[in-house]
Amino acid sequence: MITPNAVSRGAIVSVALALIAVSSAGAEPKAGMSKTVFENDKVLVMDSVIKPGEGLPSADRSGAIYYYLSGSKVERTFADGTKETVTRKTGQALVNTEKRPYSVVNIGSTTAHVISIKLK
Repeated sequence: MITPNAVSRGAIVSVALALIAVSSAGAEPKAGMSKTVFENDKVLVMDSVIKPGEGLPSADRSGAIYYYLSGSKVERTFADGTKETVTRKTGQALVNTEKRPYSVVNIGSTTAHVISIKLK
């Protein structure tokens, strides 16, 4: 015989499992560390450290100059949902030519450490 207590316990377990599934499916990556190390009216210099599984929010990174103190594999996600995977190597320097804002998640196995310089 099914009792009201058995129905209540079943309902609670079902709701809890559904909440766990929803929260992990749409989970945002843990935020990486990014700090301003210098800024004036002409330039902005940032120091960013992104451990595996961490990310940085969407931002306009066009025209920034990057120097990778330690590289990794990162996934860029654009506003339209498209994704792009790029691998950056330690000691690599580049100018970002991507004009669309994007978020970044470190999907590699090493911590990415990058210095970015952006002219204002």
